[in-house]
Amino acid sequence: MPIIRRGFTLIELLVVIAIIAVLIALLLPAVQAAREAARRSQCVNNLKQMALAVQNYNDAGGALPPSGAYVSGALGTQTISFKARILPFLEQQAIFNCINFSFGATTSDTAGGTADPSSTNRTLLHITVSTFLCPSDGNTPNAAYTSANYVENLGPPLVNHGNMLLGPTYYQGVSRMKLCNPTTVDNGATSTVTLASITDGTSNTAMVSETVKGRGSLTQDGLHMIYGLTDRCAGFSQPSPDLALSQICQKSATFADDSKGMQWIRTPIGRGGGYVHASPPNMKSCTLNKTISSELYDGFVSVSSYHPGGANVSFLDGSVRFVKSSVNFATWYGIGTRNGGEIISADAL
Repeated sequence: MPIIRRGFTLIELLVVIAIIAVLIALLLPAVQAAREAARRSQCVNNLKQMALAVQNYNDAGGALPPSGAYVSGALGTQTISFKARILPFLEQQAIFNCINFSFGATTSDTAGGTADPSSTNRTLLHITVSTFLCPSDGNTPNAAYTSANYVENLGPPLVNHGNMLLGPTYYQGVSRMKLCNPTTVDNGATSTVTLASITDGTSNTAMVSETVKGRGSLTQDGLHMIYGLTDRCAGFSQPSPDLALSQICQKSATFADDSKGMQWIRTPIGRGGGYVHASPPNMKSCTLNKTISSELYDGFVSVSSYHPGGANVSFLDGSVRFVKSSVNFATWYGIGTRNGGEIISADAL
């Protein structure tokens, strides 16, 4: 009898491999989408925890935490972020106890010492607080420090003094200085905002949102980058259209800085501090000078994320909402003010 050999032909094997490849191709996007959904859910939880921490801070002290309080050191004045203030309400009392609020985040304790970082608060620059990190963003702005994604609402940008949420009523800067050409500082410990002053309502006022961290390279276009503009600070003493400023920023192709979110304990914009409602989510961030150093004060950081279609924003009532990148500019501007009187519909975001 003839011997019958059982097995696959080459064509049958190729067909099976092709079918498996097609199934994998169909399944992989679903797996990736499920993973991103989980990361986004964790991001929402982080923001909700921070929102509750701010509320508890307010209950304990009668006011919202300042965006950054100035302290004097041997090498000048530096700031410590509002995130440091809410650590005890995030079950991070041990980290909070390590902070010496008599010194800044980057000021040396002694004259002639190294300006960055402070020897007193050096440890804090290397401690990771997972609540401050969005799991969808794996960027590392500077491997020497621990970073953060979440930034506080500083209100509409630059010229509209009085709308800042987590800071004094007469300054817009995250570092508690005037954003343009700062020359004077104020004691942030006495400059606070109370819930009573937020006449727009807690459900209509943004509190903390997220921004994509830098990559530390200055070589690649993207949401992680801060772009440079010609110095326009001189014109901001008078009101100017915020939308026009945003449009100018979107056209910039000059890389100015790639260190967003570099240090969670610090407050300057472009390092770890707040954002302004100059542009809807996932638009460019800009410094108003083209130099690398100026982004610390003269400029604005936009809300951004790697979540498709928008970014998460927490509100003063403790809620967290996903705001679309296509949100109307007037609506985005309105939720950035605390007493602007704007009417925000429930479905506007």
